[in-house]
Amino acid sequence: MKKSIATVKLLLITIHTLSVYLIYFLGLMAVSVLRLNFESWRNLAMKTWAKGVALILRMNIHITGTPPAPPFFLVSNHLSYIDIVVLNSVLKTTFIAKSEVKKWPVIGFMAKTMGVIFIDRARIRDVTRVNKVVSEQLNERQGVILFPEGKTSSGVSVLPFRSPLLKHPATENIDVSYAALSYSTGSSDEPAYKSVNWWEDTPFYKHIFKMAMNKRITANIYFGKNTVRNPDRKLLANKLHEEVSKIFKPMVSEKEINHESNNRSKQGIE
Repeated sequence: MKKSIATVKLLLITIHTLSVYLIYFLGLMAVSVLRLNFESWRNLAMKTWAKGVALILRMNIHITGTPPAPPFFLVSNHLSYIDIVVLNSVLKTTFIAKSEVKKWPVIGFMAKTMGVIFIDRARIRDVTRVNKVVSEQLNERQGVILFPEGKTSSGVSVLPFRSPLLKHPATENIDVSYAALSYSTGSSDEPAYKSVNWWEDTPFYKHIFKMAMNKRITANIYFGKNTVRNPDRKLLANKLHEEVSKIFKPMVSEKEINHESNNRSKQGIE
């Protein structure tokens, strides 16, 4: 039964995503012809999409603190691709994403036309280009979100922050907002660190199916009370990591992760 329900959920998400994007794309052409700013139209489309996906997945989103208003530069820990849904449901924003996403069939094209900022982390020089784009993208209609960990995690703790992409807010002496994400699932569901967080080598299509099998998902967003500013990007990264770690709620312990890893190793040997 769970598999059947998960299949229906994913079908509905696909239909919803394509429908919202088609309407967005048609409206985008009109916006281009009239030479209007597209961010407001994009924000409406993304919020509609995010709230629809959350509804289909039976995801409740709880907010602690006050979401920043544009223009803002915000950093957050990163747990899953579903973070995009959660943050878009409450913020007017674009994201800095790894360049690999741009190559994904259909999704890559959609993300590009939605104004996502892509970075090739393998090329050091690309950081300079991205920081320039970020400076151009920050305006009264949208903020920019960065996941400075550089990868998703299991939810044990907040991974160290990489500082290169914080060069722009450091150099320009910009106040940086911060938030922490965590998830939980229903009592009869698989724990969120396994079924919501995407940090292992599970293929995307298998993981999203497993996530859809959950009866209920709760997403918690904790927004920091203050902002952080520092002209040194490394010091800025360290301070932001410290502040995000303070408000982050661990989803699993290191002991549990190690125990499961040892069990899998023993099973593999046997």
